[in-house]
Amino acid sequence: MGTEKSEEFYDNKFTHENDYHEHYKDSWYFVHWTQIIKYLKRFNEPKILEVGCGTGQLAEYLFDEGYKNYVGFDFSKKAIEIAQKKTNFNFFVGNALDPSSFKIDYDFIICTEVLEHIKEDFKVIENIKIGTNIIFSIPNFDEVSHVRWFLSERQIKKRYYRLINIKNITRIGNIYIVLGERDNFAPNIVQKILASREEISFESFTKRFKHRIKNMLKSKAI
Repeated sequence: MGTEKSEEFYDNKFTHENDYHEHYKDSWYFVHWTQIIKYLKRFNEPKILEVGCGTGQLAEYLFDEGYKNYVGFDFSKKAIEIAQKKTNFNFFVGNALDPSSFKIDYDFIICTEVLEHIKEDFKVIENIKIGTNIIFSIPNFDEVSHVRWFLSERQIKKRYYRLINIKNITRIGNIYIVLGERDNFAPNIVQKILASREEISFESFTKRFKHRIKNMLKSKAI
């Protein structure tokens, strides 16, 4: 497992690594961004705020696809300098942990390759207005700057079930792309135990628990 990195770390990456300077169609992430566009087409004229916009490659793709209501921010000054040269969209230096970065007019959040880099990822989500549609992506592989990563869709739902009503998860390669809506879910006792929004009766939960114990005992006996 990696560690959370500084602004200087990302300034260096965005300045010196070619991946962040090439055209979006040549990027390794292009296939993932295409899925984001597919999700976005379900919504009429979204007012997009991109959290962690990087060097503006996805923003340029959105611009070419005809999206006009867009603002992006990143805490790397170097990334914003590069992004501002790509389109006439509005970009600014901001921090996803700072509520003031979200004080603009938006109804849709895009947050790709961000949450896995931040220890306090819940604080980022809590800064988003209730009722906002969200697309975020997270990896299923470890890296030096990843403070977490996910092995399954279940792990994603389990971590974020209280803050995001997840509607769809699409896995492309080693990246999960998630569509959901920001809300505050109040789970009952069973849902807390299972870390799930699923409606489960106490009887059903007891049956599942007994079945799991039975299988565990069988496996130990073998």
